[in-house]
Amino acid sequence: MTSIRFLSVLALLCGLLASGCQTRYSVGEISVSVVDLRPAGSTLLESRAVMTVRYFNENVVPVAFSDTSHKLYLNGSYVGKAVSNQAVGLPPASTVTQEVVVFLENVPLVNQLARMGQDRSVSYKLVSVLTYRKGDDTERIPAEASGTIDLSTLLQ
Repeated sequence: MTSIRFLSVLALLCGLLASGCQTRYSVGEISVSVVDLRPAGSTLLESRAVMTVRYFNENVVPVAFSDTSHKLYLNGSYVGKAVSNQAVGLPPASTVTQEVVVFLENVPLVNQLARMGQDRSVSYKLVSVLTYRKGDDTERIPAEASGTIDLSTLLQ
């Protein structure tokens, strides 16, 4: 009888200990793409463009980014970067867009690509780092996208 009580108490204690443990969930796939790129003005020292980025949350849980950074390549050449500390919230299995300011570091190439013939579509590659908080920790999710984008709005 004593061993049954001991085993019952032991099972109860193990159950209490196990119920206090939390499962750590890791954020899975977040995809990005460039939707639009348009001029944002320029000065003698810098040129800027507004880039609309679309985020795809392929997780079953919501994700919130505290900041994002992006490097933009056009036709294989680096043209500029964007950094944003504007928070982005992504509901589960959904998409959200964000506008970020790209500081263009290769303006002659951008102008040359924008003036190319009738078809102003060029290939792009976007290398992004998305930062989110997980409790007291900060985690970064790398994301990379490629596709084509129309640069005709940059000439306006």
